[in-house]
Amino acid sequence: MKNERKVRPGGQTMADPENPDNAGKSDPAPAEKSGGGAAAGGAIGLTMSYIKSIPGILKIVEFFTLMLAFALAGSIPYLGTWGEMSFFLFVTITSWLLVIAVFVLFALNLISKINLNIDWNIPVLVFAAVVALLLLISSALLADYARKFSGYWFGSFTDKLSAAAAFGFISMFVFIGDAVVHFLIIKGKL
Repeated sequence: MKNERKVRPGGQTMADPENPDNAGKSDPAPAEKSGGGAAAGGAIGLTMSYIKSIPGILKIVEFFTLMLAFALAGSIPYLGTWGEMSFFLFVTITSWLLVIAVFVLFALNLISKINLNIDWNIPVLVFAAVVALLLLISSALLADYARKFSGYWFGSFTDKLSAAAAFGFISMFVFIGDAVVHFLIIKGKL
């Protein structure tokens, strides 16, 4: 009873006449006491609020669309060196790995341990915009390559190329949506 602190709704403690050192200090982990499972403030842990948020859901969708794009492209038999396929695989696999890294940083609240005084929405916005542009270029090149072979008997070869290009374009639109969401977050409209 002697060391009890009274906590206001905002997490601030009220002055304790018996212990003046605790006056005005915030509660160390209000989110942990609520049992919500979210990491509080700077604590590392799974943050369900990010996973359920629009940026978190977009990262999950990006993960699967990119994975389908490079899996379809990578399953095509090797027919020699061709730059369109190499560039497409580079863009999709690199973007996929970076999406995983960004998702893990935010979902596990590791971003709070990186001591940079920046708004993390800006680098994510730039990342999404650059990847969308690279996906547009690489998917267009791959779709054109598939079109060149569509009149010949290549069956599943051109089908897989077309499907990979389609998932590349779908991923591009998801990244555009991600960039728009982060732009709206920066502007304070979301």
